[in-house]
Amino acid sequence: MLTQRTPQSPQRLAVLGSVWLSCAGQLPLWQALQGLPELADGRAPVFIGSTMVLVAALFTLVFSVLAWPRVIRWALSLALLGTAWSVQATGLIEMPALTQFTVLAGGPLVWLWSHPVRRQEDVWTQLVHNLGVAMVAAGVVAAVLILSVADFSWMWLQHGSLLELLSPVHFWKSWRFD
Repeated sequence: MLTQRTPQSPQRLAVLGSVWLSCAGQLPLWQALQGLPELADGRAPVFIGSTMVLVAALFTLVFSVLAWPRVIRWALSLALLGTAWSVQATGLIEMPALTQFTVLAGGPLVWLWSHPVRRQEDVWTQLVHNLGVAMVAAGVVAAVLILSVADFSWMWLQHGSLLELLSPVHFWKSWRFD
């Protein structure tokens, strides 16, 4: 006997997808940051953690705009597939491509599509909830940047090429037709 799955709100799906994309989807970036000699004094976990929070908040900000019952699963599916493909294309993770793709996108996609999406009573309620998530995400982005402005500015000025390891950047650059 199959049990009924609990409907998930589109905002919750946006936040969960953003956290997954920032943690698992950015593995090449986290590995590159871990190997920097400037962070060898024990600051790497703190810097990587604050960067993960920043990236998750930025993803949440984007997905809060798309957190509508008919849109969010498709948007997250595209992001999961693109991120898995992008991480695989970097070649920085020592894992067979099929295994890597299954871990990064397969499991989350099965979970995402096995849960129904909860619908709000009206469009205005949905819009207010989406704006609330967007405002919280923007506040987290601002707080992380304010608290870590010196670390972020120094690190990204010294190692700006690491920003290309972010999966959306790598994904869009690979679609360039020169």
